[in-house]
Formats: sequence, C-alpha cells, structure tokens
Amino acid sequence: MQKVNCSLEALEEMADSIWYVRLKPSQPVDFNPGQYLLVVMADDDKRPFSIANMPNGDGTIEMHIGATPDNGYAMQVLNRIQELGHIDLQLPAGKAYLRARSRHPVILMAGGTGYAYTRSILQQMLADGLHRPVFIYWGVRFAEQLYADQELKNWVAEHKELTYVPVVQNSDELWQGRTGLVHEAIMADFPSLTGYDIYVAGRFEMAGVAREAFKEKGVEADHLFGDAYEFI
Repeated sequence: MQKVNCSLEALEEMADSIWYVRLKPSQPVDFNPGQYLLVVMADDDKRPFSIANMPNGDGTIEMHIGATPDNGYAMQVLNRIQELGHIDLQLPAGKAYLRARSRHPVILMAGGTGYAYTRSILQQMLADGLHRPVFIYWGVRFAEQLYADQELKNWVAEHKELTYVPVVQNSDELWQGRTGLVHEAIMADFPSLTGYDIYVAGRFEMAGVAREAFKEKGVEADHLFGDAYEFI
C-alpha cells in the first residue's frame, strides 16, 4: 500500500453527525472503485474508511464519516483532520472493488455511511455508461440520515437502468417509502439472486445477516462482494 500525506480541501456536515471530507494527496494515488483507505493515527493505529468517490482527474479523495461524541474511533479522526488540516493515509486496501468487466446486473446494498462504498462503485459505472441494470438499496435508521437522497434521485432521472430504493428502519408518519431492514427489502423484491453481482457495505453484523439470507435466494459466493467478508 502507498502512504501519502493529504491536505484538507473541504469538510462539511451533510446530516446530523455525518461529515463530508475531501482530501488532496501530495502525490498521485491509485485505487479501484470500492476499495478503502487507512487513516494513519499512529504506526500501530490505522483506521479503515471507505473511499466515497471514483478515481478522478484531480486526484482528490472523498470520505463520509459518521462521527458522534460517543464514537471516539471516528471522532478522533475527524478532530485530527480539523486540527491539523492534513492527515496521513495508506491505500488502497480491500478486495471488494468493482468488477468492471462483468455483465451481470448489479445490486448495491448500503447501511448508513456504507453508502460511501457503493457511491464509489456507482460513480464509476455511471461514468462508464450503464450497460446493465443497477439497483441501489440504502438502509438507514432515520430518514434524515439519507444525506445523499437528492444526488441519487438525480442520477435515477438521468439513467433508466438505475433503480434507487431507500429503506428506513425507524420511520414516522412523514415517511412514505420502504421501512424495515435493507436486506429484507432486497429479499422481498427479488425471487432469485442467482446471476447478480451484489456489493455490500455496512456494519459487520448487517453484512453477516445479509450473506446468510441471500444464500436462501441462490446468491453465488463469487458474486457477493464486501470487505466485511474478509473478517467474518
């Protein structure tokens, strides 16, 4: 992996306790859409975060960080970036990157800020031109956490092959969309998952439950991708 110092270009709160970070590496970096990075806090403390954009001409790296006062793991990273104006990263990491040569239809499943991982993949697919159906399912606890809802709706309006399904676990009377758990929405919508490339990002518990459920629908192990599956 490459180690590179990155300067802070942008930091803004997209939703309550969810932050957009854009960094500019001091030298060119290379990664595949869907790979992740390690924030170097110390030699023995390197913290993984998804890269939220595809490789681009200006070389910037985007992150979506969910940081609350009781989540020291992420909050310490955010504070370090804010205080210093720069941070050391190691990248790329991860094997759950986009299989660009595949012609299978794609399901992208994200939980919370796991959307960052699916966004990197989706951005690249849109840039390459959608030649196959793509379904993105984004699950959150509360509707206000759908911080990129308008971005996805705009992409859907531009690309007939793209379907976007937001799923809210704890809905109120104002929410008119799907409710419950995001993997259950996929289970309900697809009689079979055979022949699909499925990319999963979110908490390890969610990824594990989804893998077992998707087996019931015939998902092929070599077409199910997620960094969590390297550890669980």
